Amino acid sequence: MRRMQMWIEAFAVLPFLAYGGVPQDQHARIQRIEKAVLAPCCYTETVGQHQSEIAVQMRVEIAKWVEQGRTDEEILDTYAKRYGAKVLVDPNTIPKGWTLVVPWAAAGLGTLGAAWMLWRWRAARLSRAAPSDAGAVILPDIPDFDDE
Repeated sequence: MRRMQMWIEAFAVLPFLAYGGVPQDQHARIQRIEKAVLAPCCYTETVGQHQSEIAVQMRVEIAKWVEQGRTDEEILDTYAKRYGAKVLVDPNTIPKGWTLVVPWAAAGLGTLGAAWMLWRWRAARLSRAAPSDAGAVILPDIPDFDDE
């Protein structure tokens, strides 16, 4: 268990070591490339955000290639050839802010509407089923034991 923890810590430190001696303009370029490539393990987050082992390795590779002088197109083409075009982020498919909020808001309003309808139907059914003298309780006739 200790050995696995040591590996995880080593992978977590690698990106920081990779950026250590990088000038500011190259650092901005590295971040831009990391945002343009999706992590191939799940294709849901960019390499810069994802914390999987493959994403960490890709961040180290990107930093190394930028220092070697490769162009952005060369780096992106390398990943596209290795993992397919699906790994590249298409700026047209990045969800905007409203597309993240509207579906959840619609689901919440739909749930509230359904709860309100069920409550109204239940209240209407209970009002029809209740006796006209809803507050009074009818007790059975019990003979008085003192009269005997």
